[in-house]
Amino acid sequence: MSYKIHYFGVPGRAEVARLILSIGGISYEDLNYTQVTFPEAKLKMPFGQVPVLELPDGKMLAQSGAIDRYTAKLAGLYPEDPLKAARADEAVFLLADFMELFTPTWYLPLEEKIKARQEILAGKGKEKLEFMSKLLGNLGEGGYVAGDKLSFADLAIFAGLSSMISGMYDGVPLTLLDGYPVLKSFRNKIANEPGVKAYYEKNGEGLRAAFKPDA
Repeated sequence: MSYKIHYFGVPGRAEVARLILSIGGISYEDLNYTQVTFPEAKLKMPFGQVPVLELPDGKMLAQSGAIDRYTAKLAGLYPEDPLKAARADEAVFLLADFMELFTPTWYLPLEEKIKARQEILAGKGKEKLEFMSKLLGNLGEGGYVAGDKLSFADLAIFAGLSSMISGMYDGVPLTLLDGYPVLKSFRNKIANEPGVKAYYEKNGEGLRAAFKPDA
């Protein structure tokens, strides 16, 4: 029996877990819902939402943060050192602060959505991206968030930045990272990680084209 990821057929909040399990060589099924099929499935989810990770014994684990950390520990992508683990979480929480700025915009009419997102990128969003640039610009020799080894935090930042330039966010320019060279370079570094690159060679259509190297 394998793990099962319950989510929609887009990168979104399940993408980090998909990457972790794939890189770790852990078998899983990717169960994708649509707006038509999800209402029925919703009743089976612990908190009425996805992503949800179904364990081999059938039990369900909800919340993307919990799923990412659990799968990272299974795959050896969660730092064992307490401080390195905290550094990984620090970066992921900063990313979450940035991504959550866009949450209120999702259900706005298109013109309002575009305007709101442009205002975010000119204000609080810009501030968060500058903080992220500073953090990633001071990683030292290892070049990874938690030291000299790839962790779930690197994958989370990679997935978040790639999503922003994928066309998923109306109003966010596909050239966004051109204004943040440190972020662009880091995204490309992780995109070239063997396991990441291999995943998108197999799953690189549509929105995921932006997850490939040099996107």
